[in-house]
Amino acid sequence: MTQLQFSFGNALNHFSRTGGPKGFLWKFALAYGVCSLLVQAASAFFMGSYYAAMFNPAMMGNPDALNDAMLQNFGRIMIGYAISLVGGIALWTVFEAASQRRYMRGEGFSLRFGADEGRILLIGLIWIGIFLALYIGLFIVMLVPMGVLAFTASSGSDGGTAFAVLLMLVFILAYMVFALWFCARFSPAAAMTIRDKTIQFGEAWRVSKGKAWTIVGSWIVLMLISTVVLVVLYIAFGAFALVSLLPALQGNGDPEAVLSGMMSPQFILPLIIFGALYMFITAALMHIFGGPAALAARADPNWVNNPEMDKTFS
Repeated sequence: MTQLQFSFGNALNHFSRTGGPKGFLWKFALAYGVCSLLVQAASAFFMGSYYAAMFNPAMMGNPDALNDAMLQNFGRIMIGYAISLVGGIALWTVFEAASQRRYMRGEGFSLRFGADEGRILLIGLIWIGIFLALYIGLFIVMLVPMGVLAFTASSGSDGGTAFAVLLMLVFILAYMVFALWFCARFSPAAAMTIRDKTIQFGEAWRVSKGKAWTIVGSWIVLMLISTVVLVVLYIAFGAFALVSLLPALQGNGDPEAVLSGMMSPQFILPLIIFGALYMFITAALMHIFGGPAALAARADPNWVNNPEMDKTFS
């Protein structure tokens, strides 16, 4: 496998330049979509009775009836949430490991739960802690402009209030940029963990030195492209949904008529197609977004000169 140089173009397109057996991306996306559907179906099986009550026209506008339905199905609701949580974590773990094996070892698509997945799970738990810390940090950062806003509001100064609002926006933007840069500095951790077959989180800071802004730029471009694709998908579904519900909406807006329209094949078929395409695209994006950080790990000079690399890609 040819060693790619770390650059913006290579980072952006790394998902298509990994080498290895062809067809990885569509297999990855299709398998993730199917597995996600199975997890959601299992969760819905336990929560279905509560959902049925929520969408029952006779119970709409009756908070007491909805509360009774929730209490009666509380155990099943908790099981459904547990399935979603545990299933979601398990899916992310096995698919993230498969994605990084592709980037770092050029392997074909395969799913398993072994040592790689166990190490990736630990990396994921560390990321959860970092995200929680960043949320707390955002709250702390916001204390300054919020204090200024409270002071100016109490003094009745319109100019001071406008300045405080502007200061808050600047603080939020600056913190978001910092958070992206900070996450980019540790983003090669999963790839390095798969590469070295040992937990590598702190070392990711060294590997991403001088590469963080390129990673962030790649993320932003990929995010813009994916946003356009998803917006087009939403517009297309919205148009089909509006056409199917138009007869019910043209009447007096009777909830029963609207719900009846939502149960019609003209609405359900576009919904199924939309859901399938949405899961396929978001699953593909999961792999694609990992490319820039994985390339940083691949371009690590301390690994490029390691004779073990030749064994890996021979």
